[in-house]
Amino acid sequence: MKNHKSNDEQLKEQLRKLPKIEDKRTKEEVYQQIEAQMKQDKPSSRKKRSFIWVPLFATVCAALLIFVIIQGQDFSGSYDQSTSEMADDSDMNTFDNANDEASTAEESREEDIFNKAEMQDNIKEEYRYLLDMEDIQGASHMAFLTEQGQHIIPITILHSNFSYNQINEYIDLEENGLYDIGIREIQFQRDNQKVIATFTDSFELQPSGNNYSNFKKVLAYMFRPLGMKEIQFENHHPILNEGDNSNNLVPLSPIQQVPYKIYQGNNGSEWLAAKTDEIFKTLTAALEEMKIAEPAFNVQPSIPEDAVIETEDQTGGQVFISLSSSQIGDNQITVQMIEAILATASTYGYQEVIFSIGIDQIGKYDLSEPIQTTDQINIIQ
Repeated sequence: MKNHKSNDEQLKEQLRKLPKIEDKRTKEEVYQQIEAQMKQDKPSSRKKRSFIWVPLFATVCAALLIFVIIQGQDFSGSYDQSTSEMADDSDMNTFDNANDEASTAEESREEDIFNKAEMQDNIKEEYRYLLDMEDIQGASHMAFLTEQGQHIIPITILHSNFSYNQINEYIDLEENGLYDIGIREIQFQRDNQKVIATFTDSFELQPSGNNYSNFKKVLAYMFRPLGMKEIQFENHHPILNEGDNSNNLVPLSPIQQVPYKIYQGNNGSEWLAAKTDEIFKTLTAALEEMKIAEPAFNVQPSIPEDAVIETEDQTGGQVFISLSSSQIGDNQITVQMIEAILATASTYGYQEVIFSIGIDQIGKYDLSEPIQTTDQINIIQ
């Protein structure tokens, strides 16, 4: 207690020693100054409070922005994934469809190729052809009469080692309804443009004008296609007395202006048959004759009976032939018609035929192009 009082006394003593300060302001001035000071302190307080809220608001906005960004990323990711999956599915479907279409197209193409190849392989099986369009060297020719002797059946044999007296090895004459006038009883030798023949003792053809005429026709069909114009016989036979021959030399008449029809053999075989008992001065006349059947001789028309025919000569050995018929189509009848016309046109000196029959292709024959004529008919391979 004593110490406390001592200290108070010392404090009072020091206060007395301080210099006097006189405040000349009135109470009103002091009040106004205090009030003015208070007004200045209030804005400062608001500013401090605003400073406090700004960071808080910025923090909240930042949090909201982050939340929105995260949600947007999730949604975008989900959308992108969904879209990607849809696109993948679409691409896969498109790829599968493309593969399916490509596979189908490839199978269709392979099938077409196979069908075309098979069709080409079956062309010779589908139709029977009586002509050969190739210029084959070494081919041999024979000729026979029909059973009634009204038509000649020329035959082309595509064997290099063919022998005339061995014809039975290549064709059965009786089965096919063909008659040999005696060729197998003659020995033939070909030497360049000459033919030397020898009658054998077995040759028995009876001398007559009709027999001699047929005999010469058969020889012409055998050797005229080879360019031969005559045959020299080394010995004599009475059949030669029926003609105007000297030194056993038989001239071969050219094969001209001959229409071809279809001869049906005993076994159902069919052959191009030359009608040589009449004269047909024009190709049109020959074509019209080819529409006529001869049932008494087993000969059928090679052109449909209802066919309308028009012909017109062209340059360069060509002839234009137009035919219309209800029977023309993708069939054996049309093949036989084409071949009979080609064989016939050849005898009138034409090298090519331009066809107009309503179709562009029949078997191996492309009718959109001119077709070469030939004298290689009734082929035996």
